[in-house]
Amino acid sequence: MVMIIASVFIMFTILMIDQFIIDKKFYKEVEESLVADHLVHLAIKEVTAEWGEEIPKIIQGEISYPNGVVRYSLMKQEGPYLYIEFTSTTKNDREGRVIIQYDKEAGKVKEWLEKQAV
Repeated sequence: MVMIIASVFIMFTILMIDQFIIDKKFYKEVEESLVADHLVHLAIKEVTAEWGEEIPKIIQGEISYPNGVVRYSLMKQEGPYLYIEFTSTTKNDREGRVIIQYDKEAGKVKEWLEKQAV
């Protein structure tokens, strides 16, 4: 009887350890994805805040943060809109990509055209 109870307890413990490991990996992936997304948000605010009234002719650059790097470049320009791609890379090599539509006349981001995180 004691062997049965002990084996059930050991099986239950092994299952819980396995579940903990799976959950830990999942939460780490979610955290990395959120960090990549947050870096893009920071870069968009920083880049568009610098423009004010005057938008530079060359829109391309790189911004370094403690958790990673964001690269941005102008994709195309259609009338009053600029399409800019932002690519973030975290320290653990998680990438996030976003294309924004920036309205030059209004001076703000009009639309987010998000791509998948890699």
